[in-house]
Amino acid sequence: MSDGDDGTPVSTTKPVLLGGKYELLEPAGEGGMAVVWRARMHGAAGFSRPVAVKKLKANIASAPDHVAMFVEEARVGSELHHPNVVQVIDFVEDGDGSYCLVTEWVEGLDLSRFLKAYRKRGERMAWAMAAAAGVGALRGLAAAHERRTATGVPAPIIHRDVSPQNILLGLDGVVKLTDFGLARALDRAVSLTQPGIVKGKLSYLSPEVLRGQEATAATDLFAMGAVLWEMFAGRPLFDGPADVEVYKMIRDGKVRPLQTERPGLPDPVVTLVHHALTVDPRGRPATARGMAVELAAALAAALGSGRDAQVLLGKAVADVRAMV
Repeated sequence: MSDGDDGTPVSTTKPVLLGGKYELLEPAGEGGMAVVWRARMHGAAGFSRPVAVKKLKANIASAPDHVAMFVEEARVGSELHHPNVVQVIDFVEDGDGSYCLVTEWVEGLDLSRFLKAYRKRGERMAWAMAAAAGVGALRGLAAAHERRTATGVPAPIIHRDVSPQNILLGLDGVVKLTDFGLARALDRAVSLTQPGIVKGKLSYLSPEVLRGQEATAATDLFAMGAVLWEMFAGRPLFDGPADVEVYKMIRDGKVRPLQTERPGLPDPVVTLVHHALTVDPRGRPATARGMAVELAAALAAALGSGRDAQVLLGKAVADVRAMV
């Protein structure tokens, strides 16, 4: 220890750096399998930048199947380069031999916390902000669905866990899709999960997945439809006191009319959301990119430019974060 200029003791102990570069600062979030840390990457000549470090929990890190999924998440993320997808920076070993996934740090909030703050105030997002967030998330999803190998062969990535928790909103209004931990890359020879095992958060699962069928790009589009409905309506679409009730609502396609939940929405927006929530996957929009184009067109027609909506979204994120 030594004294600073004001006499306050200052630690001279160097921080422990993962992989020789990454300093863990504080936990930023926690899921069933891993903890995400706010961290800082250190480089030469005093260089540093904020990053996020995802570490498997101790009880998970010893399970070979879960470790294999974590390695796959790193592989998948490293091959996706898009402004609306959280970028993977590195994949390193901890001192105890477990793996850590390093990604860019998004200064802002996840959509789940953002929506909860609005509900707590008895308010809803401006529809233009919701549309702008939807366009960003859909563009990130399109990048995953349209992925190709180094030789140009189509190798789509199915996210399988599209939900408000996995959509990040930056203070600059940029939207980023994250957490490909349950993703399935179609260039793998084998699946890392057993057939029939339901993956993802229940309220955003599609009818076909609940029936035990394989997830497809249309599955992700159904989940995006549920997220869009929630942003516009101000409350979750598939919600109930028990999981079995939520299951039945999704299975039977019980979608409350969006136009009655949020009067005044442009007709093309309402049509697009309900199109995505069709029970039969064949009835949904053909692609995530097509959905993004339609939603962006509706936004531009109403506002003249989607750019203003992005600025509005960034300011709203800053306001909400100041209160939570």
